[in-house]
Amino acid sequence: MKPIIAIFRALGGPGLGGLLALALAAVAALLGQRWDAQAAALQAEVRALRARAVPVAVAPASLNAQQWLAALPPPSARQQRLADLLELAARLDLNGARTEHRLASADGLERLRVTMPVTGSYAQLRRYIGAALAHDPALSLDAIKLRRASPMAVDVDAELQWSLHGRAAP
Repeated sequence: MKPIIAIFRALGGPGLGGLLALALAAVAALLGQRWDAQAAALQAEVRALRARAVPVAVAPASLNAQQWLAALPPPSARQQRLADLLELAARLDLNGARTEHRLASADGLERLRVTMPVTGSYAQLRRYIGAALAHDPALSLDAIKLRRASPMAVDVDAELQWSLHGRAAP
């Protein structure tokens, strides 16, 4: 122990500062290598996710407003579409207290806004949203509010705001 203390005394303040700087540089180099490896792994993950991404379908430029409007569901399908949305929640065991519906029409379009409070696990909620959007191409999820009763709670209280888009009655 005494020889080490003698070496430190021989180096003096500037020598000890230099040793400390050298040790910090070695630690920084080791951490830098680790961070570079983590960055490379994350970049590989991003590339893999981008490769799996589903491209968004873009309407052809030749599609005019009347053709687009004609592709929307008719008003007669509104009740069945709403029933499908509610039934899907029930099949996935999402408990909902009540739903509110508001219908608005303008310029040949109708929009049925559906506010739906549900309770279930986060995984159930994700499955439900994905399945609902896949089932009805004229459906949009406009807003979502999530709350947990406590940090340890399994279930999530969610308020979903959907819009069922369609053609307005003539």
